[in-house]
Amino acid sequence: MHIPYKKQSLAFAISVAACSLAMTASAAEGETTTDAIMLEELVVTAQKREQSMQDTPISMNAFGSQALEDKGVSDISDVSNYVPNVQITESPGGSTGATIGIRGSVTINPAVTWEPTVGVYVDGVFVAKNVGGLFEVAELERIEVLRGPQGTLYGKNTVGGAINLISRKPGEEAGGTIKLGVGNYNYTEGFVSVDSGRVGDMAQFNIAVNKRDRAGFYDNLNNDAGVADKFKELDSTAARFAALLDLTDDLELYYTYDMSDKDNTPAYGQFDHINNDDADSREEQGSLNGTKFDTSETEGHALHLTWNAMDELTIKSITAYREMSFHDFSDYDGFTSPVTPVDVDGTTYYVSEFHAERQFDTDQFSQEFQFVGTAGPVDYVVGAYYLYEDTVANNPFHMWFSPASNYIEVGNQYGVEGDSYALFGQADWHITDALTWTVGLRWTEETKTAWLQRQDPTDLNPAVPTQTGDLLAAAGSFGGTFVKTEFEETWDNVSPMTVISYLWENGINTYFKVAQGWKAGGFNGEAGQEVDYITDPLNPTVSRTALQTFSQPYDEEKVTSYELGMKSRWLDSRLQVNAALFYDDIEDLQISDFLGAYSEVRNAGEATVQGLELEVMAMVSDNVTLNVNYGYLDGEYDSFVLTDPVTGLPDDKADEQKYRYAPKNTFSAGVQYVEPVANGELRASLDVNFNDDHYVYDNPQNAEATKIKAYALLSGRIGVANMDIGNNQTLDIGFWGKNLTDEEYRINGIPVVGYSAAGQQKTVGGANYYGNPRTFGADMTFRF
Repeated sequence: MHIPYKKQSLAFAISVAACSLAMTASAAEGETTTDAIMLEELVVTAQKREQSMQDTPISMNAFGSQALEDKGVSDISDVSNYVPNVQITESPGGSTGATIGIRGSVTINPAVTWEPTVGVYVDGVFVAKNVGGLFEVAELERIEVLRGPQGTLYGKNTVGGAINLISRKPGEEAGGTIKLGVGNYNYTEGFVSVDSGRVGDMAQFNIAVNKRDRAGFYDNLNNDAGVADKFKELDSTAARFAALLDLTDDLELYYTYDMSDKDNTPAYGQFDHINNDDADSREEQGSLNGTKFDTSETEGHALHLTWNAMDELTIKSITAYREMSFHDFSDYDGFTSPVTPVDVDGTTYYVSEFHAERQFDTDQFSQEFQFVGTAGPVDYVVGAYYLYEDTVANNPFHMWFSPASNYIEVGNQYGVEGDSYALFGQADWHITDALTWTVGLRWTEETKTAWLQRQDPTDLNPAVPTQTGDLLAAAGSFGGTFVKTEFEETWDNVSPMTVISYLWENGINTYFKVAQGWKAGGFNGEAGQEVDYITDPLNPTVSRTALQTFSQPYDEEKVTSYELGMKSRWLDSRLQVNAALFYDDIEDLQISDFLGAYSEVRNAGEATVQGLELEVMAMVSDNVTLNVNYGYLDGEYDSFVLTDPVTGLPDDKADEQKYRYAPKNTFSAGVQYVEPVANGELRASLDVNFNDDHYVYDNPQNAEATKIKAYALLSGRIGVANMDIGNNQTLDIGFWGKNLTDEEYRINGIPVVGYSAAGQQKTVGGANYYGNPRTFGADMTFRF
């Protein structure tokens, strides 16, 4: 099959892979080893059955509990530091939402009416909303990161990939863990986990609680009533209860309850001028009068029933209910003054104050059935899935508008109720011991009923006169009358997948995969209700921007992904080299663009993303392990049609728009040292990760105002682990540090728009959010 690479942009990446393979093959032929040391074999469940990660024909990474400890992974945002072509950051404005991108596939706005492109699963249960997505799971056994479409194996369709959080099941022996930690910025951590052991020869229980607190990183100099005096304070509690019951010899019940409660303060939205050459300089303090709170609560119940119906068939049922409540109040203009003049290229633009409150409540219920079995030379998974979700958002916002400095408060409420049905299946036909052919198919149908209610029946910029009139043109608070609109739409899709994999005599596993991914369309709860155009605030006779209305749903997005991969081990399993080349053809790409007071969602047209993932791990000696990961990513729009605001005609801007969350190069490297000492072992690790320049918005002005420049982060940990203190008790003592060089770097931002006296609108800068400064601390873990 010919894949039309439009450029030779992968030439360097392919050369890297080829050189790596040549070097490892040469080493394997030129050396023999007699030592017994080898890399650990990691078992994963990415394909709904236990397999070695090296036997799984998927581009993926996995981290066991020891790796999570060594690398200091405290939530899923830390994982992207060690996985190529994966970006996970806090959503703009706070620390309880997740923006997750895999291979340039991303949903950049945490609005609850929009679908995530990457699926997050907790013990097999899909988490419908990324708001609240950075919750801590009290005790993780493993994290798996899968790249590319995964719909034929997972309950919810995922376009970009999936992140599986697998918590630890209760142990058969009674015991527990107590962990205490401290760090700079008054950081404290306490963790307790207790296993009941085997009860009545049929049940095992576990309860775990995790508490983390930290003072804010930056001072807020504003002293208005109700305003937080620190930016990004942390107050987080997570807990989990698990019960494992053997009802019969063939029937197992596994119930889990998890909760997360965060009472934080918002991050600092630092204003950076669009022409600032030193744009990535992090300020140590600021003054914002709209920064108040950032809170979230999540709860989840999951009931797993596993029935070994016969030797070659297991039937599983996963019934789950989750609820999430998120509430924040943040400042998105970057200034304390209600109206601030900003000079850009000799012209003065006036920036309006913009504060927004968001209160989201969502409930979801899901039911999944899986049939996992073997029939002769065929292994198969067949599943049925249902998801119901109901989300309500109260999203009022507050603005001053120049030059009259009128204060406007807009009531804004919206929500979505949805049903998703899916049938999926995948079969692996082992044609020979070496050759396997895999086929899969997924059918999905999704219905969404969305509603929008606000006082202003025109658009989300109430101080701007419109061609149809504006109920809030004058200053006031919650003027006008409520207008409610409701719409419903159904989307359906059939997505196939096929893989050919071959296990060579030297143990190299190669595969070629073609898979389609699909994401339903939807309604934009931030859009206007009844108007198509708004006019410039200082020149009402001139049409300024064509607006999306709530009644106009955006279409579904489709991805066809081609992937050529290799998984290999050399030198008696002391060296591991995994590589994947991929090419994604995207139709009707869903794009979110910020227009000053709200976001518009549209289908940009067509895009292609191509790249490479290369992962190398080597056990140099009994004591030293090295790992190097490299990702190359090239995203381009083939078609990006916008409506010209003057002519009203379509205009293809593919050459001007920027591809989002797609750094050209990502790189990480680490070394781990383990040495037996006295009655324990010394464990030390040092990791560095690099992210290239990239953008978070497609609009050229917005992209430049919030551009993320290349940065590198250094982290490490050293300590003594598994010290035997008698009575089957052990003690760990460790010291850790993150961003040890105190790198100043952006993670995302929100464009700041100004208006000139001549009636021009322009992005004048960004309210940008920066990664955490250097943090360090110590912890002690007692196991009994």
